[in-house]
Amino acid sequence: MTYQTPLHILIVDDDESICRTLSAILQSEGYQTTSVFTAREAIEKTKTLFFNITLLDIKLPDMEGTKLLAQLQETTPETIKIMITGYPSLKNAVEALKFGADSYIMKPIDPAELLKTIKDKLEAQKQAEKVTKEKIARWVQLQAQKAQSTSFQEFLDQTASELSNFGLTKTQAKIYTTIIALGVASASEIAALSKIRREEVYRVIPELERHGVITRKLKVPRKFSAVQPETAIQILTKTKLKAMKEEIDKLRQGQAKLTARLKSIELPTQHDNCSIEAIPKQDSLDNLFTKGIEITQNAKQQIDVVVPLENLKYAYLNCPKHLKERLAKTIRIRVVTESHKPDAFTEEIKQYSETSNNQIELRQIEKLPFNLILVDDSQAIWGDFRLKNQNAQTLWTNNQTQIAILTTSFESIWQKSIWIKKDTTPDQTDLVGAK
Repeated sequence: MTYQTPLHILIVDDDESICRTLSAILQSEGYQTTSVFTAREAIEKTKTLFFNITLLDIKLPDMEGTKLLAQLQETTPETIKIMITGYPSLKNAVEALKFGADSYIMKPIDPAELLKTIKDKLEAQKQAEKVTKEKIARWVQLQAQKAQSTSFQEFLDQTASELSNFGLTKTQAKIYTTIIALGVASASEIAALSKIRREEVYRVIPELERHGVITRKLKVPRKFSAVQPETAIQILTKTKLKAMKEEIDKLRQGQAKLTARLKSIELPTQHDNCSIEAIPKQDSLDNLFTKGIEITQNAKQQIDVVVPLENLKYAYLNCPKHLKERLAKTIRIRVVTESHKPDAFTEEIKQYSETSNNQIELRQIEKLPFNLILVDDSQAIWGDFRLKNQNAQTLWTNNQTQIAILTTSFESIWQKSIWIKKDTTPDQTDLVGAK
């Protein structure tokens, strides 16, 4: 800590004459002083001004001096605090030191003793800061050599970005990482290495304690240590997963309510009688599948499909069981996909078709000229269904002119397609042309 001249000292004593005397002594040595007569006034003053030293009477009219000491230790830990009492006792001395006092002197106050105590405490504080800076400089040099990094700040930024994925803010992540680096550290040491303002460090420390990733050392000045990284990451992961689960549950609970609200404003004439619409590109396979379910669940007679094998498998595996069973029993389904050797999937489709009155026909062609889902010659989805094509365009239509063109196109490809005879090996001689 680099001291500015004059240093500012807060005197807290309900005896105005003592305040005047102490002020005169201290001002004669070049110190600036402020006097207050109650604990409440002291708290208010420290909210707006920084004091290098506070002289606290142990007996105040509105609060015990030791309680005020404990409160100031929380809000202004770097201020040197010296307790003054006219009622010396071992109990008072022990309590004062327990709550964070840096020194303890008796009334009547010896001016020489007071000035020496202040000078010694300021010097000790300067030496502690010097040691801290040297420690940090050595550590940064060592870590830079190990990590081959240009600076600790670069390492800190990279680590904070990764830790922020686990629920910490970048500032929280930087402070936690800095504490790991220093082992056991005061707020001043953390601020010096992380380049984060002390006030921000004091604000964030309780948040990290609530996360369970740092612990407080019961010593003066206050020190903090980091929970081992393995344990900390487990704690943060568990907390993040819990929050994500709660968010997912919240979304699920709101689905029905939001859907009902949106449908309540839908007008009967909202859709054109005859139109062509583009299916959103984002998450195209999910959007395509959702739109496909929407039009096939209203099918009454027939569904014709030209589709890549990967999409066919996706649709088959993800189609709701009740819809799959209804379609297989009541709707004729004709599917054309690209040529491939028989596998477990195609065998499963065959068996499923046989148990469903042969309503499903699966055929193959060497190369798909287009992709299509056609329902009852009344609705269709066509376009590029490839999952990895981010620029793929997929369209839906109920336009009868467009439907007629698509129907003719499907019948053409259906006539050119082939099917795999039951119980045959994947040889070309076992492929029988469509009749």
